[in-house]
Amino acid sequence: MRLIAGVVMLTTATGCLAWQVNPPPASATAASGELPHHALVSCPDSPVPGMRPADLQCALLAHAHFSRLPSGDLYLRIESFGTLEAAHSASTSFSVTVQAVGKVWLLTVSGKGEHSPGGTMAAEIGPIPSFAPADSYTLDVSEAAFDDDMRPAVSRAVHTHPGPEIFYLFSGEQCLETPAGAMRAGPGEGMIAPPNTPMQLNIVGPTKREALFMVLHDSKLPAAALSQWQPKGLCTTPNNTP
Repeated sequence: MRLIAGVVMLTTATGCLAWQVNPPPASATAASGELPHHALVSCPDSPVPGMRPADLQCALLAHAHFSRLPSGDLYLRIESFGTLEAAHSASTSFSVTVQAVGKVWLLTVSGKGEHSPGGTMAAEIGPIPSFAPADSYTLDVSEAAFDDDMRPAVSRAVHTHPGPEIFYLFSGEQCLETPAGAMRAGPGEGMIAPPNTPMQLNIVGPTKREALFMVLHDSKLPAAALSQWQPKGLCTTPNNTP
Protein backbone atom coordinates (compact mmCIF):
# COMPACT_ATOMS: atom_id res chain seq x y z
CA MET A 1 0.00 0.00 0.00
CA ARG A 2 1.26 3.48 -0.88
CA LEU A 3 -0.31 6.69 0.38
CA ILE A 4 0.64 9.77 -1.59
CA ALA A 5 -0.77 13.03 -0.20
CA GLY A 6 -3.86 11.25 0.98
CA VAL A 7 -4.35 9.02 -2.09
CA VAL A 8 -4.27 5.33 -1.21
CA MET A 9 -2.68 3.09 -3.84
CA LEU A 10 -2.87 -0.62 -3.08
CA THR A 11 -0.04 -2.88 -4.17
CA THR A 12 -0.20 -5.76 -1.74
CA ALA A 13 -0.86 -6.05 1.81
CA THR A 14 4.13 2.10 10.34
CA GLY A 15 7.88 1.17 14.13
CA CYS A 16 7.92 0.64 14.60
CA LEU A 17 11.14 0.84 16.48
CA ALA A 18 10.46 3.35 19.14
CA TRP A 19 10.86 1.71 22.52
CA GLN A 20 13.86 0.36 24.32
CA VAL A 21 13.15 -2.83 26.25
CA ASN A 22 15.05 -4.66 28.95
CA PRO A 23 17.19 -7.61 27.85
CA PRO A 24 15.26 -10.91 27.73
CA PRO A 25 15.61 -13.24 30.70
CA ALA A 26 18.20 -16.00 30.64
CA SER A 27 15.46 -18.54 29.92
CA ALA A 28 14.82 -16.79 26.61
CA THR A 29 18.36 -17.12 25.31
CA ALA A 30 19.16 -19.61 22.60
CA ALA A 31 21.06 -22.81 23.31
CA SER A 32 24.17 -21.20 21.87
CA GLY A 33 23.96 -18.49 24.52
CA GLU A 34 23.04 -15.82 21.97
CA LEU A 35 20.06 -13.52 22.49
CA PRO A 36 16.92 -14.17 20.43
CA HIS A 37 16.95 -12.77 16.91
CA HIS A 38 14.21 -10.20 17.52
CA ALA A 39 15.02 -7.09 19.55
CA LEU A 40 13.61 -3.57 19.55
CA VAL A 41 15.78 -0.62 18.59
CA SER A 42 16.39 2.05 21.23
CA CYS A 43 14.46 5.29 20.67
CA PRO A 44 14.38 7.22 23.97
CA ASP A 45 12.41 10.31 24.90
CA SER A 46 14.12 13.33 23.41
CA PRO A 47 15.94 15.58 25.93
CA VAL A 48 14.63 18.45 23.80
CA PRO A 49 10.82 18.15 23.81
CA GLY A 50 9.38 18.05 20.32
CA MET A 51 12.72 17.78 18.53
CA ARG A 52 15.34 15.08 17.88
CA PRO A 53 18.87 16.22 18.78
CA ALA A 54 21.58 15.60 16.20
CA ASP A 55 23.42 13.09 18.39
CA LEU A 56 20.44 10.69 18.49
CA GLN A 57 19.46 8.66 15.44
CA CYS A 58 16.01 8.09 16.91
CA ALA A 59 13.97 9.95 19.53
CA LEU A 60 10.45 10.07 20.90
CA LEU A 61 9.40 13.67 20.31
CA ALA A 62 6.02 13.83 22.01
CA HIS A 63 3.28 11.93 23.82
CA ALA A 64 -0.08 13.50 23.04
CA HIS A 65 -2.98 12.40 25.25
CA PHE A 66 -6.62 12.45 24.19
CA SER A 67 -9.65 11.72 26.37
CA ARG A 68 -11.52 10.68 23.22
CA LEU A 69 -11.09 10.51 19.45
CA PRO A 70 -13.11 12.35 16.80
CA SER A 71 -16.08 10.47 15.39
CA GLY A 72 -16.19 8.92 11.92
CA ASP A 73 -13.36 7.83 9.65
CA LEU A 74 -10.08 9.26 10.93
CA TYR A 75 -6.97 10.51 9.13
CA LEU A 76 -3.65 11.88 10.31
CA ARG A 77 -3.17 15.31 8.81
CA ILE A 78 0.44 16.49 8.55
CA GLU A 79 0.98 20.21 7.91
CA SER A 80 4.00 22.50 8.07
CA PHE A 81 4.08 25.99 9.60
CA GLY A 82 6.53 28.86 9.56
CA THR A 83 6.72 29.15 13.35
CA LEU A 84 5.87 27.21 16.49
CA GLU A 85 3.50 30.00 17.49
CA ALA A 86 1.53 29.66 14.25
CA ALA A 87 1.28 25.89 14.65
CA HIS A 88 0.12 26.18 18.25
CA SER A 89 -2.51 28.73 17.26
CA ALA A 90 -3.92 26.35 14.64
CA SER A 91 -3.86 23.27 16.85
CA THR A 92 -6.95 21.44 18.10
CA SER A 93 -7.52 19.14 21.05
CA PHE A 94 -6.42 16.32 18.73
CA SER A 95 -3.14 17.93 17.59
CA VAL A 96 0.53 17.78 18.53
CA THR A 97 3.38 20.03 17.34
CA VAL A 98 6.91 18.78 16.62
CA GLN A 99 10.00 19.94 14.75
CA ALA A 100 11.92 17.90 12.18
CA VAL A 101 14.13 18.47 9.13
CA GLY A 102 14.25 22.19 9.91
CA LYS A 103 10.47 22.68 9.87
CA VAL A 104 7.57 22.95 12.30
CA TRP A 105 4.92 20.25 11.88
CA LEU A 106 1.37 20.11 13.17
CA LEU A 107 -0.02 16.56 13.34
CA THR A 108 -3.79 16.32 13.76
CA VAL A 109 -6.16 13.39 14.04
CA SER A 110 -9.25 14.47 12.13
CA GLY A 111 -11.79 13.70 9.45
CA LYS A 112 -10.84 13.66 5.79
CA GLY A 113 -10.44 16.90 3.86
CA GLU A 114 -9.96 19.25 6.80
CA HIS A 115 -7.29 21.97 6.92
CA SER A 116 -5.60 24.07 9.60
CA PRO A 117 -5.53 27.86 9.06
CA GLY A 118 -2.10 28.99 7.92
CA GLY A 119 -0.73 25.48 7.41
CA THR A 120 0.77 23.90 4.30
CA MET A 121 -0.56 20.39 3.73
CA ALA A 122 2.12 17.71 3.45
CA ALA A 123 -0.04 14.59 3.68
CA GLU A 124 -3.37 13.23 4.82
CA ILE A 125 -2.82 9.59 5.74
CA GLY A 126 -5.70 7.23 6.30
CA PRO A 127 -8.24 6.08 6.96
CA ILE A 128 -6.73 5.04 10.29
CA PRO A 129 -7.80 1.46 11.14
CA SER A 130 -10.16 1.26 14.09
CA PHE A 131 -9.25 -0.50 17.33
CA ALA A 132 -10.90 -1.25 20.66
CA PRO A 133 -12.40 1.79 22.42
CA ALA A 134 -10.44 3.06 25.42
CA ASP A 135 -10.88 5.43 28.35
CA SER A 136 -8.04 7.55 26.95
CA TYR A 137 -5.64 7.48 24.02
CA THR A 138 -1.99 8.35 23.44
CA LEU A 139 -0.35 9.39 20.18
CA ASP A 140 3.39 8.70 20.47
CA VAL A 141 5.35 10.69 17.88
CA SER A 142 8.93 9.69 17.02
CA GLU A 143 11.48 10.66 14.42
CA ALA A 144 14.42 8.63 13.16
CA ALA A 145 17.27 9.12 10.70
CA PHE A 146 19.08 5.79 10.60
CA ASP A 147 22.49 5.36 8.99
CA ASP A 148 23.28 2.31 6.86
CA ASP A 149 24.87 0.49 9.79
CA MET A 150 21.51 0.45 11.58
CA ARG A 151 19.65 -1.40 8.82
CA PRO A 152 20.25 -4.92 10.22
CA ALA A 153 19.13 -3.87 13.71
CA VAL A 154 16.00 -2.21 12.34
CA SER A 155 15.08 -5.36 10.41
CA ARG A 156 15.51 -7.49 13.54
CA ALA A 157 12.94 -5.43 15.41
CA VAL A 158 9.91 -7.59 14.60
CA HIS A 159 7.11 -6.28 16.78
CA THR A 160 3.47 -5.31 17.22
CA HIS A 161 1.56 -2.27 18.48
CA PRO A 162 -1.83 -2.25 20.25
CA GLY A 163 -2.99 0.49 17.87
CA PRO A 164 -2.22 1.59 14.31
CA GLU A 165 1.23 2.86 13.39
CA ILE A 166 1.48 5.69 10.88
CA PHE A 167 4.65 6.60 8.97
CA TYR A 168 5.58 9.72 7.00
CA LEU A 169 8.90 9.79 5.13
CA PHE A 170 11.00 12.89 4.61
CA SER A 171 13.73 11.06 2.71
CA GLY A 172 14.86 7.57 1.77
CA GLU A 173 12.69 4.51 1.31
CA GLN A 174 11.20 1.82 3.52
CA CYS A 175 9.41 -1.49 3.10
CA LEU A 176 7.17 -2.89 5.82
CA GLU A 177 6.39 -6.61 5.80
CA THR A 178 3.34 -7.98 7.63
CA PRO A 179 1.54 -11.34 7.33
CA ALA A 180 -0.64 -9.70 4.64
CA GLY A 181 2.28 -8.74 2.38
CA ALA A 182 4.63 -5.80 1.94
CA MET A 183 4.09 -2.03 1.82
CA ARG A 184 6.57 0.46 0.40
CA ALA A 185 6.93 4.21 0.77
CA GLY A 186 9.36 6.90 -0.35
CA PRO A 187 9.86 10.64 0.24
CA GLY A 188 6.63 12.53 0.83
CA GLU A 189 4.66 9.31 1.25
CA GLY A 190 3.09 7.56 4.19
CA MET A 191 1.83 4.17 5.22
CA ILE A 192 -0.25 2.64 7.99
CA ALA A 193 0.28 -0.65 9.81
CA PRO A 194 -2.91 -2.10 11.37
CA PRO A 195 -3.11 -2.63 15.15
CA ASN A 196 -1.99 -5.91 16.72
CA THR A 197 -0.20 -6.91 13.52
CA PRO A 198 3.32 -8.40 13.47
CA MET A 199 5.61 -6.27 11.33
CA GLN A 200 9.18 -5.98 10.13
CA LEU A 201 10.49 -2.61 8.99
CA ASN A 202 13.20 -2.64 6.32
CA ILE A 203 15.11 0.46 5.27
CA VAL A 204 15.73 0.11 1.54
CA GLY A 205 17.14 2.22 -1.25
CA PRO A 206 20.49 4.01 -1.56
CA THR A 207 19.84 7.01 0.70
CA LYS A 208 19.34 7.62 4.42
CA ARG A 209 15.72 7.20 5.52
CA GLU A 210 14.41 9.97 7.74
CA ALA A 211 10.82 9.72 8.90
CA LEU A 212 8.19 10.47 11.47
CA PHE A 213 6.35 7.48 12.90
CA MET A 214 3.35 7.65 15.17
CA VAL A 215 1.48 5.03 17.21
CA LEU A 216 -2.08 5.75 18.34
CA HIS A 217 -3.04 3.44 21.19
CA ASP A 218 -4.93 2.84 24.41
CA SER A 219 -3.04 4.84 27.04
CA LYS A 220 -3.18 1.91 29.47
CA LEU A 221 -1.34 -0.45 27.10
CA PRO A 222 2.38 -0.66 26.32
CA ALA A 223 3.08 1.02 23.00
CA ALA A 224 5.08 -1.89 21.53
CA ALA A 225 5.91 -5.54 22.07
CA LEU A 226 8.27 -8.02 20.49
CA SER A 227 6.78 -10.63 18.17
CA GLN A 228 8.04 -14.10 17.33
CA TRP A 229 6.46 -13.95 13.87
CA GLN A 230 8.99 -14.80 11.16
CA PRO A 231 8.94 -12.59 8.03
CA LYS A 232 9.31 -14.21 4.63
CA GLY A 233 11.72 -11.64 3.22
CA LEU A 234 9.13 -10.05 0.95
CA CYS A 235 10.91 -6.71 1.04
CA THR A 236 13.87 -8.30 -0.77
CA THR A 237 11.67 -9.68 -3.58
CA PRO A 238 10.21 -7.61 -6.43
CA ASN A 239 6.58 -8.73 -6.27
CA ASN A 240 5.93 -8.47 -2.51
CA THR A 241 3.68 -11.52 -2.57
CA PRO A 242 3.15 -13.59 0.59
